[in-house]
Amino acid sequence: MVAHVPASPYEDQTQAIARQLLSATRESRSFFAQMRDQMRWDDKLLAWAMGNPGLRVQLFRFIDCLPSLRSKPEIARHLQEYLGDKTVELPTALKGMLNFANPDSMPGQIAATTVSTAVETLAHKYIAGETIQQVLKTIERLRKEKMTFTVDLLGEAVITEAEAKSYLDRYLELMAQLSAAANRWSTVPQIDQAEGEPLPNVQVSVKLTAFYSQFDPLDEQGSQERVSDRIRLLLRRAKELGAAVHFDMEQYQYKDMTLAILKQLLLEEEFRTRTDLGITLQAYLRDSLHDLKDLIEWAKQRGNPLTVRLVKGAYWDQETT
Repeated sequence: MVAHVPASPYEDQTQAIARQLLSATRESRSFFAQMRDQMRWDDKLLAWAMGNPGLRVQLFRFIDCLPSLRSKPEIARHLQEYLGDKTVELPTALKGMLNFANPDSMPGQIAATTVSTAVETLAHKYIAGETIQQVLKTIERLRKEKMTFTVDLLGEAVITEAEAKSYLDRYLELMAQLSAAANRWSTVPQIDQAEGEPLPNVQVSVKLTAFYSQFDPLDEQGSQERVSDRIRLLLRRAKELGAAVHFDMEQYQYKDMTLAILKQLLLEEEFRTRTDLGITLQAYLRDSLHDLKDLIEWAKQRGNPLTVRLVKGAYWDQETT
């Protein structure tokens, strides 16, 4: 017997929003058609990886070591070692590309060049730029397409206090430069306003572990004290600049500690009224529904709303591997 599941009270609203999104997509068909027509190796590589778990794990391992490889034969050899594994479901085209006997051969070098170029191009789809000037160009292009943004800095895996301090300084500088540029932007109502009220047009995302090198659940109190001191500095400067701050989630071992630190910090009188802040939850975790309900009750206690970003979750492969 199949039990009857009552319709969700949000079903009608969900379908209405979906229709609006579908309508907007159809209006932008020429843009998406152009993107589809430009699909190259990098797109195919990503599509294959997402559809094949074995390929995805090995490809990400290969990408992780790629920056340390200094020659095409090295790249070709690693490519064969990682993607030649029997657990990897390879498309015919890629399988044929790996069919070379010697990494130093011409076919090996062609394979290394093709895949390296595809990986680099793929990376640039997700990295706004290597300099603030490149980032601003990317942001201004997005704004022309009526898309907003949140920027985070790579290299958040700090292992020394000097790195943690440098990371905070880089964020303070990033917010200042973005805010200075934002003063020159013309208003785009669709992304800069909500119900007639202005929204912060500069938004950054941070990870708590980047602000303290010894962030560890085994030293929850010490971690909370050190991280909170640095986050206070970040939030004060963000308020001066009119920037919004989102707190990203990380590996599962840090989740409860991250939420506990933020809930205590954002109840402090100085930050309690701030509504330009956000917390991220990862949809792939079974805990997320409970965490969301808990955040709602906490927000009622706080007396002021904040943004909750629901993301798929990026740590599944790492945590299961």
